Amino acid sequence: MNNRMAGRTVKGLLMVGALVMASGCQMLQSMMPAGGEEMPRVREGTLAALPAIETRQESADAAAVSDPAEDVSIETVMDSYKALLPLVEDPRKQVTIRHRLADLEFQRAERKMADSAVDELSGAIDAYQRLLSEYPEREGNDQIYYQLARAWELRGATPQQLEALNTLVRRYPDSEYWVEAQFRRGDLLFIDGRYGEAEQAFDEVTLASQERMADPSFLVNAHYMKGWSLFKQAQYQEALFSYVEVLDLVMPEGRPVADVDQRSQTLIEDLFRVVGLSLSYLDGAETLQAIFRQTGGRPYEILVYDRYSELLLEREQYSDAIDVFEAYIEDHPESPWAPRYHIRIIDTLELAGFTRTIPERKAGFVSLYGIYSDYWQSAGPDAIGFIEQQLEQLLPELADRQYLLAGEAEYDQQADDHYRKAASYYAEFAATFPDHPRTPERLFLLGETYLELEDWPAAIAAFERVAYDYPEDTVADRAAEAGYASVLAFREYSQTWESEPVSERMAYQELQQLNRLRFANAFPGDARAPAVYYIALQREFDLNNWEETVNMAARLVTWQPTPPDELTTEALLLSGHSLSELARYAEAEQAYRDALATMAEDDERRSGVRENLAAAVYRQAEQLADAGNVEAAVSEFLRVGTAVPESALRANAEYDAASLLITANLWEQAIGVLTSFRRSFPNHELIDTVPAKLALAYRETEQWERAADELQQMVSLAKTPEERRENLLIAAELYDQAGNREKAIDTWRNYANSHPEPTDVYMEAANRLAELYQEDGDAESRDYWLRKQMETVDWDPDAADDRMRYLAASASAILARDALARYDGIRLTLPLNQSMTAKTDALERAVNAYKKTASYGLSSFATEAGYQIAHIYARLGADLMDSERPTGLSELELAQYELLLEEQAYPFEDNAIDIHEQNIRRAREGIFDEWVKRSYEALKALLPGRYRKEEVTQGVVYGLD
Repeated sequence: MNNRMAGRTVKGLLMVGALVMASGCQMLQSMMPAGGEEMPRVREGTLAALPAIETRQESADAAAVSDPAEDVSIETVMDSYKALLPLVEDPRKQVTIRHRLADLEFQRAERKMADSAVDELSGAIDAYQRLLSEYPEREGNDQIYYQLARAWELRGATPQQLEALNTLVRRYPDSEYWVEAQFRRGDLLFIDGRYGEAEQAFDEVTLASQERMADPSFLVNAHYMKGWSLFKQAQYQEALFSYVEVLDLVMPEGRPVADVDQRSQTLIEDLFRVVGLSLSYLDGAETLQAIFRQTGGRPYEILVYDRYSELLLEREQYSDAIDVFEAYIEDHPESPWAPRYHIRIIDTLELAGFTRTIPERKAGFVSLYGIYSDYWQSAGPDAIGFIEQQLEQLLPELADRQYLLAGEAEYDQQADDHYRKAASYYAEFAATFPDHPRTPERLFLLGETYLELEDWPAAIAAFERVAYDYPEDTVADRAAEAGYASVLAFREYSQTWESEPVSERMAYQELQQLNRLRFANAFPGDARAPAVYYIALQREFDLNNWEETVNMAARLVTWQPTPPDELTTEALLLSGHSLSELARYAEAEQAYRDALATMAEDDERRSGVRENLAAAVYRQAEQLADAGNVEAAVSEFLRVGTAVPESALRANAEYDAASLLITANLWEQAIGVLTSFRRSFPNHELIDTVPAKLALAYRETEQWERAADELQQMVSLAKTPEERRENLLIAAELYDQAGNREKAIDTWRNYANSHPEPTDVYMEAANRLAELYQEDGDAESRDYWLRKQMETVDWDPDAADDRMRYLAASASAILARDALARYDGIRLTLPLNQSMTAKTDALERAVNAYKKTASYGLSSFATEAGYQIAHIYARLGADLMDSERPTGLSELELAQYELLLEEQAYPFEDNAIDIHEQNIRRAREGIFDEWVKRSYEALKALLPGRYRKEEVTQGVVYGLD
């Protein structure tokens, strides 16, 4: 063989080897479903499209053929091998070349079939069969059976293909093609409906793949097809476990579906379909739940549930889909998918038109996953985000529904239950979304709901949050409405405090006051703010917080925008009252004046406010009086009548002005005010005290008679006999002092006739009456009151004091002197016996009168009585001697008559001497008054020899002889 030939031969051998190594086949074809059941489809990436295993020689031949250095056809390579074969003497190498020629023939026929659908596989099949026949024990025959099976597959000769695979599996258990051959025979058995054998073949593949570390795709697809085999034998439960094995392999823990290669993704989707199909033959969700409880949780578990639920939804098996969702939630309550599946349940119910239980499901979602749930506390950000998205819609929906149901409820208890649920949803929305733009509105509805429940504290809290916890621009008019609603709620709440202890009730009221002020201060422009502020003002007034009341009233009066006149009036009135309590009466007066200026003319309170005004002026007067500013105080008291002429205080003010003038000794002014008072207020309760004040003022100004006239009124006004007596006595004295004898006599007489007690005063009154009657020339009346004096002492001598005895003695002396005068006025005339009788009677009366005078034991009157009695007797004797002589008497008869007269007169003269001597003996007792002296003088005349002696005066002896 020359070099050129050798070169061509070598080159041909290389190409033959390359082509042989490049040959390959694909065995699996589509598996048609039996009995109309859904079967796996043959498409890229599925179990029915597994690649054939490349032989080592195919790889090398393919590389040689595809060398870009020189494009050599398979036929050229085959020709080279054929040319080489006769030249090779080694039998083993000859067999190898024949084997390679068979492979190249197979590769050529395969391409021919692919390009033109022409079957030229007979040459390859025959070549393989001759090799097997001639060398049945040759090493490497497993590869020939493998290629032969591929050739039969391309020709569609399934029995022959299966026979070749059976032989390979049976005779070459350690072949590198065993796993694939076993898998492919299982595939053929499955297509042939021999599911039990197919199951066994696939099971062998799964075991061998793990032991031999074979291509993972065989293990995956073996499990998959084993599952299908079980499925076809109606062993659905066991099939599901195989599917789980597949998923364990293609979706290891933590690997999302998106990261799985496209072929596996397709496999997974098909797998999910067959799982769903299997579950449909079992108990659906219950079976699925049991599978994973038995195998344990899997990272892809949610995908199985999800795809199964989608399958059920596609088939409109809505209840079954809901069961799937519930099963997953039951086993995975803390899963991020639990809330999503809960929503899927709700969506499915809506899709199916099963709306009756939807509200309960939505309520359940809030309960299980809301902000107060255990789930919320441990959920991740993604789950929280999803839940919030749902709650944002569900909470308002549930709350509004419960609120409407409450309004439609027939019974109060039912309504309350609905309101309580509505409140819980409104409150949870606010707690979940504190910064949500709808939260203020939800809180407002929450407050209204609590109002329906009469849960006043909760309602107040909700309204206050709306009013004060959000920027004003986010709540607009709702803030003011909420603030006012909290005020109204507090008003209702206050009705429940009556039974509370005082301390707690006071604490509640203080909170209510803060609530009112908070509203008024936060929303001064609100039309209701002034009225609420006024209520707060009234509260401060009721608590006697006078200073705070004044300050708040001042603010309300100047409020902008201007409040209604009624509120301004009320504020001014409270200010006036408080200023009065603070003794700031001038300011109070002005407040009342301002209130009257804003008050309607027909307001029934005008008269009362005018009285308050008068009182403010009156109190200013009192302050001035207390400060000692009498003139200003009097002016203010009198200004009460000027400011409010009709005031009930006017009379008191004028009266107090008068009293103040009296205490200041301003008598004339006091008189003027008092007389005006009496003229203006004749029926005033103090009118009866005016006479006493006027009487004092008149006395101080020496207007005695007017003073007495006032005292006469006091007599009639006296409450007690003693008061009447004293006033009458003073009146009598004042009339005396005024020189009005007539009124004095009447008053003294009235006193004496009305008040015999005390006797000493009575004696003085009787004495003064006697004197006045004496001055008036009424002797009879005078004598009457003289005798009254004597009778008073005579009635009870022991009770009489010296003055009484003196007055009685004096009265007696006056009467005695009158008797003496009458005695002295009687002359003894003829007939003497008649005149003598009258004379002696007068003597007896006069003597008795003087004896009575002397009986009172007063020396001054006793000596007079002694002297006058002696005088009476002496006078009678003298009168006898001086009496007329009867005419016609002879001288003798006249002498005898004279003698007889002397005899008659002598005893009287002796009595006179004796009495005078008794009288002068009083000088020994130290009494030597006028009447004692006169008795001495009378004795000198009566007994000159004894009493008219000249006094002998001896000279002074200066020495003795």
